[in-house]
Order: sequence, then C-alpha cells, then structure tokens
Amino acid sequence: MAHYNPQMAGGGMPAGQQQQPMRGAFSPIDPHQQQQQQQQQFQHSGFGPSPQPQQFQSGAPTHSQQQQHQQQGVANPNFNMAYGFLGQDFQNNQAAQLGMQFAGSAMNAMQENVQQNVGRYVSMRQLKHYFDVSNIYVLAKLKTLVFPWIQRNWHRHAERDATGQVVGFKSPRDDNNSPDLYIPVMGLVSYVIVIGLIIGRLGVFHPEDLGYTASTALGIIVFEVLLIKMFCYLLNVGSELQFLDILAFSGYKFVSTIIVVLFKPWAPWWMTWFTFFYFGFALAFFMIRSLRHALIPESSAVTGINVHRKRRVHFLFVIAMLQFFYIWVLMRYKSSK
Repeated sequence: MAHYNPQMAGGGMPAGQQQQPMRGAFSPIDPHQQQQQQQQQFQHSGFGPSPQPQQFQSGAPTHSQQQQHQQQGVANPNFNMAYGFLGQDFQNNQAAQLGMQFAGSAMNAMQENVQQNVGRYVSMRQLKHYFDVSNIYVLAKLKTLVFPWIQRNWHRHAERDATGQVVGFKSPRDDNNSPDLYIPVMGLVSYVIVIGLIIGRLGVFHPEDLGYTASTALGIIVFEVLLIKMFCYLLNVGSELQFLDILAFSGYKFVSTIIVVLFKPWAPWWMTWFTFFYFGFALAFFMIRSLRHALIPESSAVTGINVHRKRRVHFLFVIAMLQFFYIWVLMRYKSSK
C-alpha cells in the first residue's frame, strides 16, 4: 500500500516554504489583501512611505487621507526650517524689535508734524468743504463758465448756526455760486492729458512733456494766487476773500483753456482765435462778477471801503485782463525735446 508523500504533492517544494493556495478562474479575491500588496510594491520601489490602508467610502475623505494632508506640511522640512528660523530669529532679536519701535515712533512724530504744519495754513474741515460737490453743481458751474452772460444771481448764500449767526458760506452742493476745488483739480489733470495726446499725435511726444506741462500750469496758478494775495494785503482786503477761494477761482481757467487747445490743431486759424477771444472774455467776465462781491462790497458803511474802492475796481480789471495772458501761455504747448 502506497504512502502519501507531502513533498511530492507540493510539487517538490523544499521544506520551510509554505505552499500558496491554488486559485481558479472563479476564486474570490480579497480587496484588502490586494491593496496591501500594492502598498508593499510602492514601498519597495523607493518613491516614498507607504500610505495607510484606505477604506472604500464615497463622500468625505477617510481618516488616513486627513493624516496624509497633515503630514504634507512636514514633507519638506528644509522649507519650514528656513522660514521658521527666520521668523523666530527676528522675534528673539531685541535689536530688531527696538529698531521697529524707533521707526514707528519716528513715523508718528513725522505725521503729527505734517498735520500741524498743514493745519496751520489749511484746515482739513475747510478743504472738505470745497470738495463737497454734486453732479448738478458741476454741470451748473460748467455752464456758468462757458456762458456766464446768462447768469443773473451771483451772490453766495450764507450759512447760519442754530442761533441765527452767520458762520460762513454754504458748500458747493447747496450753492451753485460757491467756489470749489473739484473742477480746478480735474481741469488741471485733464489739461495735462489733452496736451500729451496732442503732442503724441504730432509724433514728438516725450514723457518729460507731461512734467513740463504740469509745471507750467502750476507756475501760472502760483503766480496768480500770490499776485491776488499781495493786492489784497495792499488794499486791506480781509476775510472777504479766503486763500482757498482764490485758488478755486484761479483754477477755473483750465476749463476754458482745454476748449481752446482742442480747437487749435484741427480748426482753422480764425476759428482758433475766435475761440480764444470768446473764452477769454467769458473767463474775464466770470472773474469780475465772482470777485466783485468780495473785493467791492455793496455796503458803503464799512470803514475804509470808500478810500480803496477805486483802487479795488482797477485791481479787479487787471485780474480780468490777465486771463487772456494766462490762456495764451497755456495754449502754446510745445515738446521738451
């Protein structure tokens, strides 16, 4: 009787090795065991640490996936060590902290100094008053600058407090005759841009032309403001005409100048000069009617008004005639080359 030999049944396999079970075509495959085998192959390939076995779930990530996202921050320790060491060294450096405190104190002192020096001449509350405009006011003011002949009322409306005392004039939003700084600032910027476009169309544009044009315009404004302030001092004109009022009235000339400049390169010479004289007279008329109530008050009972009345009339006429000269200088654009 033949005896059963296990080595012969195992195909001649040596002892110590376990025989793997035979699987047929319809043998079931354990998904968990297959995933472990794939992870072992990935680990032996040298591409990184083997991830933890994941559960097959639909929807939210598993616990092993969350751990992998958390471990990504330490996957590159050199990156974290460089920036972490820099921040920690900066925080522990007392000299750096002392320098930051000194710089902050210097900036605060500089800011207070600037506010004190600026507030000595111009109040921020007054400056906001001149920029308190509306669309209706801007359209009405532009209409007055182009057609000042149709304007009938040139008086400014006074602003009163709760007791009925006059505390100043109403803002441009509430009074169309009140001067503003919005139109002069936008007019200056628009004038510089228009000059740059025209010079560029001629093919001789250079970036320095913008600075040259802005410097010329600001120089004319400074000259006119200083001239008016000097005559106001000589003629004893007090608080009737404020510094910001003069600056606003002086800046309205850019509206007329832009229209003349736009006519110059395309219109015939006679139309350009007609536009120049029309807007020159319009600006002169606007300046006379706007400054008349400040320089020449209607009340003759004020002390010293009758003495300087004739001189103030002459001074007002000089201011009006100088508007032609200012427009003529501003319309003569040229390249800085």
